[in-house]
Amino acid sequence: MRDMLNQSSQPFEKLLASRYGDGLIYLPKSMNSCVLRDAVNLGLVSEDGFLTSKGRNYLARAKPVTSVGK
Repeated sequence: MRDMLNQSSQPFEKLLASRYGDGLIYLPKSMNSCVLRDAVNLGLVSEDGFLTSKGRNYLARAKPVTSVGK
């Protein structure tokens, strides 16, 4: 499963970014539901459809926040 994350990270990044303040993941219409199923299997999304701590960590590594110079 780790290989799945390394080979096709862009769909997971897009999926995990499709959430609101409550942490619930909303599947974009343009995305295949298999991506959500795989994210659940990898532990990035809970069975209830919420972003997990593993998913937050993955998203933080995939899209790090950069600081603005003073």
